Amino acid sequence: MTKKYLKFGLGFLLVCVIIFILNTLYAAGVFTTLTPHTDGKIETTYTNTPGAEDMDIDYRKGLLFISSTNRWKQLQGKEVEGGIYLLQLDSGKVPVKIPTTYNGQFRPHGVSFLTHESIDYLFVVNHNKEGNFVELFQFKNDTLFHQRSYSDDSMCCPNDVVGISPTQFYVTNDHGTQKGAMRKVEDYLRVPLSYLLYFDGNSFSKAYEGLTYGNGVNISNDGSKLYLTHTTGRELLTFSRDRQTGALKLLDKLNLKSGLDNISVDEDDNLWIASHPKMLKFVGHATDSTKKSPSQIFKLTPEGNDSYRIEEVFLNEGEVISASSVGIHYKNQLLIGGVFESKVVRLTLSEK
Repeated sequence: MTKKYLKFGLGFLLVCVIIFILNTLYAAGVFTTLTPHTDGKIETTYTNTPGAEDMDIDYRKGLLFISSTNRWKQLQGKEVEGGIYLLQLDSGKVPVKIPTTYNGQFRPHGVSFLTHESIDYLFVVNHNKEGNFVELFQFKNDTLFHQRSYSDDSMCCPNDVVGISPTQFYVTNDHGTQKGAMRKVEDYLRVPLSYLLYFDGNSFSKAYEGLTYGNGVNISNDGSKLYLTHTTGRELLTFSRDRQTGALKLLDKLNLKSGLDNISVDEDDNLWIASHPKMLKFVGHATDSTKKSPSQIFKLTPEGNDSYRIEEVFLNEGEVISASSVGIHYKNQLLIGGVFESKVVRLTLSEK
C-alpha cells in the first residue's frame, strides 16, 4: 500500500511539474503565433543612441528625450557611460547627446519629463557602481542641470519612474532581490516580490506590492490615474490616485498576453505600451546580439468604466527593431525604442 501511494504521489508531483513548465512556457509566449504587421510607414531609423530603453516627450515643444546606455556591455560588467539624447521632432535632425552637470557615472534607464510651474525637469533612473538612484535634472538652455540624487535601501532595483512634482515621484522595482540565486527564482518561478515605491517629498513607501517584474509606470494627464505594468505578470494595472496623498486604489487588471514594458500617455490620454511577445527570445537577445527578439506596440484608448479599446499597431519579428521597450506617439507618428540595439524607429501611422 505504501509503494502504491508513493507511486501515486510521485506521479502527481510529475504532472504538477509538467503543468507548471507548460504554463511558464505559455506565459513566456513560446506557443504564441505572431503575425507581423505595421499600421503605417517606416520613415527613419536613428542609429546613434545605443540601448534607447525609455523615452519621454515635451509635447509643447516637440522634444523627445531618449535614455541611452550600451546595455549589452553593461550586462557584461564592463564600464560604460550612457547619456540622454534630445531629438527635435519637427526639425528633421538626428538625436544629439545633451550636456549634463552630473558628476558621477551616468547609466540612464527609465525617464520621466515634467513641467512644474513653468520649469522643465527630467527624472532619470541611474544605475552605477555606487548604487541605484533616481536623478532629478532641470532642463534649460539645452542642458541638464543636476538638482538632486534620490536613493533608499528599498530602491534595490529601480526600472521606471514618473515624476509628480520636483520632490515627488513613483518608481518601480523590477525585482525584490538585487542579485543572487533568488533573483533567478523570481524570474523563472514568477515569484511576486517586485513592487512600486512612492516618494512623497520626505520618505519612500511601498505604494503597491505583489508584482512579477514591475516595469513601466505613468499617470494620466490630470494625475487622477496611475498605470503600471508587470512584465512577467503580463498585466496592465490601472489605479485611481489621490492627488494629495499619492495613495492608490486598484481599479482594473488587464492581461494583454505579452511581456509589457514601458507606458507612454499621449495628449488625448491614450496609452501606448511596448511589449515583448516572446520572453525567451528576449532573454536570448540580451546575451547574444545576433539573436532577434520580437517587438510589439499596443495602443489603448480609454472608453470609460476603466476599460480600453485595444489595438496592436506594430508587431515585428525583430528585423526592424528588436526588444521594443517604449513607444511614443507624436502627431501622426510613432517612435519606438528598444532595450539593447542602437535604434529608434520613426514611422508615420496610417489614417483610420
